[in-house]
Amino acid sequence: MLYNVMLFFHILGTVIMFVAVGITLTSMIAMLHAKKTETLRDWASLAVKIDGLLPLSVILILLPGLYLVFSTWGWQVAWINISLAALVVMAFMGSAINLRRLKIILTTANAETEIIPSSSLLKKVQDRTLWNSVIIMTMLGIAILFLMTVKLALVGSLIVFAISIILGFIVSNIVLKGVSPSKFSSVNESSNL
Repeated sequence: MLYNVMLFFHILGTVIMFVAVGITLTSMIAMLHAKKTETLRDWASLAVKIDGLLPLSVILILLPGLYLVFSTWGWQVAWINISLAALVVMAFMGSAINLRRLKIILTTANAETEIIPSSSLLKKVQDRTLWNSVIIMTMLGIAILFLMTVKLALVGSLIVFAISIILGFIVSNIVLKGVSPSKFSSVNESSNL
């Protein structure tokens, strides 16, 4: 019975993590296409607030997960060790990269006085490091979910994580390639006329 309860909280943590990352990605995409500073500010505020769910999700994933490892699986299982390492990396990326940059975007948006976002603000929204981090975190989360289901050995687990990181960079490049800086400068120039 305790195993099933711990498994429930472990899965609940995973669901919360995906919800938080999904809302963060939605907010970032909305910021990327925002035509008004106020809209961008609202989405940035949501992204910063929702980031608070990520530490909760890590706790809900980690604590019951450790119980499951000690009570049933053990530390000899490669997919568990690789998934744990990825979760630690994701927790670090979330706080050290994502939250810090999202707060900078929000602070800059709060300081804006013009209706149309400035090119300085838009450059912060297009921060490649932020986009790489959030999308790689999303792909790592999917990779962990895949390994929880398929339970691959060491080589397979490492390949899954390598693929998830590569896909993260590819998707990030596709998203940012679709938004050219010239698009924003023409919006700003037309608003000055």
